[in-house]
Amino acid sequence: MADQTHLVIARPVDRPVVGLCTGKDCRKRCEFSKVQKVLDRDCEVVHLKCVGLCDGPVVVVEPHLARPSVYSKLRTKRQRSLLSDLISGDARARKELAARRVTKKKVVAAVVRQVKRRTETRRRAA
Repeated sequence: MADQTHLVIARPVDRPVVGLCTGKDCRKRCEFSKVQKVLDRDCEVVHLKCVGLCDGPVVVVEPHLARPSVYSKLRTKRQRSLLSDLISGDARARKELAARRVTKKKVVAAVVRQVKRRTETRRRAA
């Protein structure tokens, strides 16, 4: 019998889901498009309505958790690089971005509700 070669096809890796505030104040900042490009390259982006911070751009990392990480004022090239590292799972980036993390319970709760609604709507459409 001839030796048969089996091809193993890897499943596509699920890209992380990240929320991006697309409220008017966040969107009008010049850094918004730069942050969006970084996110589009590394993950699936869920566009959110205004999250009530107005300190844009505002990014929600790990939205599937009960308390996602919400970061605001991600404006510099260094912060965008750290954001990319954070999404990849770099713990050092989490420490360096700690000053940008939003801790207001009302804002985080509103973000959690909005992200859940948006991701459910996406799943139904797919």
